[in-house]
Formats: sequence, structure tokens, C-alpha cells
Amino acid sequence: MRCDFTIMEEHLQAPRVGGAEAGKVVLSRLEPGASMIGAPAISLKLILDGEGRYEIDGRTVAVRPGEFLYLDAGNACIAANRVTTTGLCIGVPAARGAAADRDNLLGRALVFSNRTSRLGRALHDFGVRIARDPGLGSTLAGALVAGVQQAIAEPLAESRAAIDALGAAKLSTRRELYRRLERARSFLHDHDDRGVTLGEMASVAGLSQFHLARYFKDAFGAAPIAYHRSLRLARAAGLLAGGHSVAAAAEATGYSDQVALSHAFRRHYGAPPHLWARERRAS
Repeated sequence: MRCDFTIMEEHLQAPRVGGAEAGKVVLSRLEPGASMIGAPAISLKLILDGEGRYEIDGRTVAVRPGEFLYLDAGNACIAANRVTTTGLCIGVPAARGAAADRDNLLGRALVFSNRTSRLGRALHDFGVRIARDPGLGSTLAGALVAGVQQAIAEPLAESRAAIDALGAAKLSTRRELYRRLERARSFLHDHDDRGVTLGEMASVAGLSQFHLARYFKDAFGAAPIAYHRSLRLARAAGLLAGGHSVAAAAEATGYSDQVALSHAFRRHYGAPPHLWARERRAS
């Protein structure tokens, strides 16, 4: 795949011309300011340090470290940062017929957590490697763009289903609810080493505990505490499969002791952790 890699260290006064037919990866290291960014094709904006604020079709979308922005093709937008910011932009080659396949449920811009999808985790890993050693950019750019093309459909489909499942009448309200719920879900993924209260999640999401519990289950199919329990147990299972003891897995996932982990693990996986791990290692 033809794919360009560039480093951007100064803000743009006008959008770059062209680029819709080829993939591109841009490592940006920018002092506070604003740039005019073209959007001839789909792009992802990953923030590694600082914060990006994007003026898109009359509304402001903030993207923080640990998040990336999905931006559909359309009018140029303004990208601004109030502090020194490092990020990665991945431009996906325009596909024929893409506009005809577009739906209005997701809107043109959507913010995702890096932690809640395989694509997000891969983007973060690529971004850290390229930011640490920009010399890798030209080597990794083609694989990164090709990976985005293959993987982007999964988080978009999950988001579409979640937004559609929310009970609010106005589409704009459902999108905003989803943004807040995704931030709470990311918080759970970031804290799979301990228990998390509903109050903590509600504070992160900017919702009441009642509305968080109600809408989280609508969007993601499980109550927030149950969703978080599954994350912690999945981490424990990974540790056990890797040879760690039940006591070590309990400590790493915030259970009070190995007995507490064993009870929760057996309810979730149908077998005590030591037997489950023995079977996995034998297979």
C-alpha cells in the first residue's frame, strides 16, 4: 500500500491539498495553537500527550490521552491545542462508494477509548513506538493504515449498536450519552486491578449513578459492576494461564485473598482457578 509518513511540528494555516487516494500517517508535535485540517477521507486522530480540540461542523470535540477520534470525510475542521500536544493522525484511503454506505447514526465524529477495542490498543502501541523513534514511521505506516482499514468496522459496529440501544429520543442526546458511557467504560478497563464503585464511574461519566447504571447496561449489555468484574476475572485468567499462583492473581486484580477470587472465578468460569489453569496449560 502506498502510504506517506510525515512529522508535523508547526500549525497549518490551510489544509494540505490532495491525499484522499493514498494512506498517510502524521506524527504531530505541536506547541499551543490551531491548524486548519482537511478531511478528504476517513481519518483517526490519536492523542498521546496533551489534548486535542476539534471544531467539526459547528461543534467542539475534545480528545484526551488514551483516546482517539474517528473523523469521517467532509468539510475541513480546526484542530487546536492549548498545551503542547503529541499525537498521531492516520488517514485512510478513500474507498469508492463509501459515501453511499454512510449512515447518520454515528455522526461524523466519534471519540473512542484506546482500551476498549483491539484497534484502540494497536493504535496506542503503534503511536508510542513511532513517537519514541520517528525513524520507524516510514516502516510502520503502511501496516498501520492497512490495519485500520481492516479493523475499523468492529468498533464502529459496536458503537452503532450501543447508540441505537440507548433509550433517549433525540439522536444528539444518544451520541452524548454514548460518549460519557464510553469514558466510564474506559475507566473500568484502566482499573482492572481493583474494585471500582458506581460513584467513581458516575463521576467520570458526568452522570448520576441511576442514569449510569441504566444506560450502561443498555449500551454494553451488562451492568457496570458486572462488566468490571468480568474484566478483572479475565485479567486473573490471563495471569493464571501464564503460570501465576491464585494468590498472585488475587493480589493483582484487587481481590481480598485467593478464597474471594476462587469464589468469583468459579461462578464466572465454572471451575476453580487452579483446575481451570491446569486444564489450559495441558491443552
